Formats: sequence, structure tokens, C-alpha cells
Amino acid sequence: MRGLIHKRHKNRIEKSLALTFLVLLFGVLATGGCSERGKDSAKNQNGPFVYCIDQAETKIVQVNYTPKSKTKEDLVKEYLEALSVEPDDITLKRAIPDGLYVEKAVFSESGLSLKFNSAYNNLTGITEVLARACIIKTLCQIEGVDDVSFYVGGSPLTGLNGNPIGFKNEKDFIDGSSAEDVYITVYFANEKGNKLVPSDLKVSYDGNMQPIEKTIIGALMEGPVEANMKKCIPDGTRLLKVTTKDGICYVDFNENFLNKVEGVKAEVVLYSVINSLDELSTVNKVQFTINGSTKKTFQEDIPFDGLFERNLDLIAGDK
Repeated sequence: MRGLIHKRHKNRIEKSLALTFLVLLFGVLATGGCSERGKDSAKNQNGPFVYCIDQAETKIVQVNYTPKSKTKEDLVKEYLEALSVEPDDITLKRAIPDGLYVEKAVFSESGLSLKFNSAYNNLTGITEVLARACIIKTLCQIEGVDDVSFYVGGSPLTGLNGNPIGFKNEKDFIDGSSAEDVYITVYFANEKGNKLVPSDLKVSYDGNMQPIEKTIIGALMEGPVEANMKKCIPDGTRLLKVTTKDGICYVDFNENFLNKVEGVKAEVVLYSVINSLDELSTVNKVQFTINGSTKKTFQEDIPFDGLFERNLDLIAGDK
């Protein structure tokens, strides 16, 4: 699975804890989750809910859900199964993807501790924050579940500072996520201007931020902070609009984006944007427009009116 931000950083988040009392998951329910059970229930704004992630991965969305279980142990199992079900609403996605599951659940005086399998490492950046928000907000609806902590591989889940994140509850997540630092990867030119080199940047994500695509392009416009890298975006370039739909990121620049950058090859300029945006799990292809219109060529007669996928051959050191 491609992590939100980032495909290159599946091991960015460390985790875990030793757990004693288990709740084993039995697999995905045939119905439930952000699915038909929510549709059949009354539109109760007070819940209960199962929380899902919107397809753009910018927020979480609550969907009505009526659980059948009675005990808190069974409710934990049922809600986790429901979080693993693909939503009926195509604008939403489940919080727990294929391959990820809870191996153990432990109740203690401090709260509920969840031990995930190693597939949790595939969740990174904003995707991880949103998924964690969905799980915690869903489970904290259960009476007797006030705080939840995450573990992977026997160690506590840690933040970018290396410190354990610890127990969280629904109040720690406002509008879909808590304010946390996440990494984005953007690509600048190398010193020769003929290859791309990755740069890991840390940004704060709180669910109310501007679209992450805009943040990525803004970082490209500002240029690198590390030595031995060159800015690719031509001076005077303005981002007019950026949206993502059905895996395609639509980027509209002003005419200055067509200008040549001294010492940087044209395809490196172009793919600095494409490869950077493709780090998002929601982006598979990129389409460019200039002042709202398509252009046939870019700089050195590079076809510019189609859909672009990332180019790994341009990344220095990558095979």
C-alpha cells in the first residue's frame, strides 16, 4: 500500500508494547462499517458512528452505525471490524486497509491498548494521523473506553520526535486530526541539474490546513533548504489552482512555469512537481494547465497536454 506521505518512508513511525488481555479479530463483517448499517439507521447526529477518511485524505467523516455487541470487549472487536469495511459512499475510504489488523487489545487502568501487526508501518504521514483519529474516535464511543494507545512490534507508537505518543482520546482530534508533525517528500534538482534528489520536510497537520498538494508545491517554489540542491520552479511562477480527483492531480500554473531554469534540464523541472505530488497515496497521475488552458509542449518540446506519471529514472541513485 502506498502511504499518504510517504511511499519512501514506510518505517518512519516506530511502535508498540507487551499486552496481556486479548481480543482477537475474526475478519471483516459482511455488512457494517461505513456501510449499509449506517444507511439503515436514523440520521442520529449524536451517534454512534464509525469514522472514515475522505478520498482526498484531508479529513475524517462520521457515518451512522448501530452495533450489535453488548460488552466492551465485543464492541471493540465489532468496531474494529467495521473500520475495516470499505464504505458504500465512494467519496470515503476505510480507516483500516487490507493487511492491517489488531493482534491484541488490552484493557488497563490507563485505557485501551491496541497491538497492531507490522502492516501499520505502511501508514505514514497524514494517512497515519487520519487513520488513528478514525480508530480512536470510533472506539472512545464505547462506555469504559476513555483513552486509547497504539503499539506495533512490541513498542509504543512514537511521533517524529521519537517520544511515545501515548494514550489519546476523541478530544485530542479536532476536525479529523490532531495537530501533529508529518513528513512530506519533495524533489529538487541536483547540482548538475540533470537529476532529482529527495528532500524530507516536516510540516504541521491539523485537519484545517490548506490542501497538502498546495503545501508540496509551495515547498518547491520556496526552494531547497539543503546544500547541493537546486530550485526547479521558475521565478515568478504562481500556483493558480490544484485539485485531486480519482487519482489525478490537476495543477494550474501561470505562464511563468513555462520559462527555462538556468542549469536545470526541462524534464527535471517538470518531474520535480510530478514526482513530489506522486508521493501522496491519493495521486497516481498529474495533469498541467497554464492559466486554465492546456499547452501542447513544455520548454524543449516536451509533450505537455497529457497525463504524467512519476519518473523514477530521474531520481539520483534510484534504479
